[in-house]
Amino acid sequence: MDLVEARARGFEAVVRHPWEQARLSLVHQLIQRHVRLRPGDTVFDIGCGDTYVAEELARQYPGVQFNAVDSNFTDELIATLRARLTVPNVSLFASLEAVQVTKPAALVLLMDVIEHVPDDVAFLGGICRSAVVGDDTRLLITVPSFQSLFCSHDRFLGHYRRYSGRTLRALLNRVRLQCVEGGYLFSSLLPVRVFQVLRERVAGSSDAPTDLATWGGGAARARRLAAVLTLDGRLAISLARVGIRIPGLSNFAICRKPA
Repeated sequence: MDLVEARARGFEAVVRHPWEQARLSLVHQLIQRHVRLRPGDTVFDIGCGDTYVAEELARQYPGVQFNAVDSNFTDELIATLRARLTVPNVSLFASLEAVQVTKPAALVLLMDVIEHVPDDVAFLGGICRSAVVGDDTRLLITVPSFQSLFCSHDRFLGHYRRYSGRTLRALLNRVRLQCVEGGYLFSSLLPVRVFQVLRERVAGSSDAPTDLATWGGGAARARRLAAVLTLDGRLAISLARVGIRIPGLSNFAICRKPA
């Protein structure tokens, strides 16, 4: 969860939003396909938000060190989040420079992050040039899809842009990253966002909090909806692998430095 949303909830999320649960499941599937994480490996979750993803993945890989980095962390917030950590192999940092890097990471996560920075080329390029990213490092990037869907949701979260498959690939090319696999996720949510955007253009918008910030559903409902969204994402990933790309609300890419 983005820190803006986490603050809106008072850092309380007893039941995680179905989209968060589904995204985590799909990301784990992609990691298993592309990265063989071994004990002693390091993973960087850059723009980690409230550390939900880092903690859940760290639980799956107890021998792997997860460095959760977010530029919006304060000393006070780090202390609060650290006290709530449920796994020992997650460390929190406010910047990459604060991490003592002894070897390149096996995996770098940038999950709904690069849309938050004014200059995505400089930001992503800086990460690629850092000691964190080596020849064997995989980067897993997710971004919101389609600039035409930019709306109150994006303004609330502080987004600068959204990405099509074409604009995301153009960004990767500019920072000299090779896309190993990519595609869209959550096609079932696309009509919902289209309706929201059309309604806002007619009636106006007050930049209200996002669904993640206001979610109040129960655990059983969240599991059911997460299962549907996970199936949606798995179908899209499978079709993309055979060249059929179904547009969705999210866009992903697995990348590496060119050989």
